[in-house]
Amino acid sequence: MTRTDRLDVDFSLAIHNRTGKYFIGRDLLDTPDLPVGDVYYWRFPGTRPPSGMYGRAIGRLQHWQIRATALNGLSGVLPRRLSRRPLLHLDPFTVPTTHLHRHDAILCHDIGPVTHPQLFDTDVSRIYDFIFREVVRAQPHLIFVSEASRTAFTIAYPGADPSRMRVIYPATRIGVSAAQPAAVQAIDGPFLLTVGSLGDRKNQARCIAAFVRSGLAARGYRYVLCGGRDPGYEAVAAAAQSTLGVVYLSYVDDSQLSWLYGNATGFVLASLLEGFGMPVAEAISRNLVPLVSSESVLHEVAGDGAVVVDPYDVDSIAAGMVSLAELSVEERASRLASMQRAGVRFDIETIRNKWRTAFSDILAEAVP
Repeated sequence: MTRTDRLDVDFSLAIHNRTGKYFIGRDLLDTPDLPVGDVYYWRFPGTRPPSGMYGRAIGRLQHWQIRATALNGLSGVLPRRLSRRPLLHLDPFTVPTTHLHRHDAILCHDIGPVTHPQLFDTDVSRIYDFIFREVVRAQPHLIFVSEASRTAFTIAYPGADPSRMRVIYPATRIGVSAAQPAAVQAIDGPFLLTVGSLGDRKNQARCIAAFVRSGLAARGYRYVLCGGRDPGYEAVAAAAQSTLGVVYLSYVDDSQLSWLYGNATGFVLASLLEGFGMPVAEAISRNLVPLVSSESVLHEVAGDGAVVVDPYDVDSIAAGMVSLAELSVEERASRLASMQRAGVRFDIETIRNKWRTAFSDILAEAVP
């Protein structure tokens, strides 16, 4: 290949994903002066994600190619695309659709399908293991969203080259902080808030049980959950519907989410696995003290000002919820000050400058 001053980007995840991964990618592509070439959605360059029936068809074909390549070795059925420039994958999942080279780069959110296979479909774990083994062979640039994810990867795949890895935290979402708050009418009285897809991985079933054990409902508190669906959703939704004081909101827009952050007493995310935990950073930026899982990336993001619990222990979570509800004004202010000093790591300009540096380093290596 010839030297280039642009880096192509694979943003295929935008076809079917509106979770934190999508917002990280969108913020990246919105960065001014970033030398982005073509943005690909599967095999096709475009200025925006394909939508409607066309988008669904592309998404299904891409998934079929990935599964066929990773699980059955049928990569010749739909040949991998060859990029004319270095390529940044915004999720490792798209790697089987292209020829992977050393001068390419991959944004890795977490390696949960490998380290916590019990939380994922068996085929998903097999696909990601196939991908990560290919990554180790090709040794592209790896960009992780947390130190915890980088460490987990180096332990799981010791053949990877640490000198080709870096951490760039996601920026706190602009849409939430800028949105005009709009009240959620279903909420009355003080409440604790959890934001994130419902399911086994986010651990809301234990958190609901902990809310019952805390006795906070009898004191007028509500526990508000909002988010989409992950594996294990059905059990969590059933528990939410049958538990006094628990409110589940399947969808909220940025204005409603802004109001929830602005009016909650505390934030709860005792997740079993996260790549980064964007809602925790958002909560801190909105002056909420979070309850997070010990020895996790959530603790890395929040720092020691957070209320830290054992995510597998209902009593520990319950005690943490009571602590959130009973924080004095002085202790709340002290915890927030500590976390917000550390929060400059997630400032949008700080993150954008790190991406500019990463692009520059990757392109500098892209020589014939």
